[in-house]
Amino acid sequence: MKLHHLFLPLSLLFTGCASSLPNTDEVKDIDTKHYFVESSFEDGNAGMSWIVKGADQFDFNEFHFEKVDVDETGVDPHVSEGVEQKFASNLQEKLSQRVASKLPSHKTKMLPNRAMDISLTLYDIEDMPENLRVTEVIPVGTVIGAIKYATGVRDRSIRLVASVDLIDDQSKELIARRLFVVNNNGVLENDDSPITLKMLEKNVDTITNQAIDFVMHVAYEEKG
Repeated sequence: MKLHHLFLPLSLLFTGCASSLPNTDEVKDIDTKHYFVESSFEDGNAGMSWIVKGADQFDFNEFHFEKVDVDETGVDPHVSEGVEQKFASNLQEKLSQRVASKLPSHKTKMLPNRAMDISLTLYDIEDMPENLRVTEVIPVGTVIGAIKYATGVRDRSIRLVASVDLIDDQSKELIARRLFVVNNNGVLENDDSPITLKMLEKNVDTITNQAIDFVMHVAYEEKG
């Protein structure tokens, strides 16, 4: 998948939709050592990427998906431990399958082999109130939205912040990282709604696609 610089249209600032990019504080909490650039793939999945200089010199012919980690400090209380563990397990299984099918390893005896280790970390799984939309920013709509928010019955959303790390197996050095956000808008009815496995499972394909597209970009398209 081609990676494109992302230019957000002004209209997105007024739609009230949750951002698909991590905010400044989230980026700082995850990584202060690298400079990230906003970018999107051809399928529209947006994120922020850092790729080491000279990445085009790597010739990877093996790809290993290592693990899915969850930063416990970012998990919302509405997510039970069982749901969190099952979601991470399902995500790891899906990613392992996709890496094996989309990025098969081709070991050789004549040339040096080089492996890329791939991992994913979930930094936040949180319950977020939906922003006021443009259609609600009118006297009556604003009042209705405010009342719903105050009484705890306003629709709420699930927001996940994730990182895909690509590591050179030989040197154990990080060669690329992508940060992105996945949103499930309006899936929670009120402040007390639990975040269920079924809700989180809707994000598996999006997260998997982000990871696979990024690996393919770094491994192949950086070479021009």
